[in-house]
Amino acid sequence: MKISQTKMHFTDTEVGNYYSVSRHTIWRWVRESKFPRGKKLSSGSTRWLKSDIEKFDQEVLRRNETALTE
Repeated sequence: MKISQTKMHFTDTEVGNYYSVSRHTIWRWVRESKFPRGKKLSSGSTRWLKSDIEKFDQEVLRRNETALTE
């Protein structure tokens, strides 16, 4: 699944769909400091910025490339 080219903020469900995991997995990754924290808009409302998701993807790609060369 590709990330939307026009949308700038994503719900936990949308982020989960992007990575093909459940929203609960996204929150577990956040608790384990494996994924960036979203921006809390209000009680019970959190969104992830497109730029944060893209940055995370680049960091994972860089780590994987480094691991392959070691």
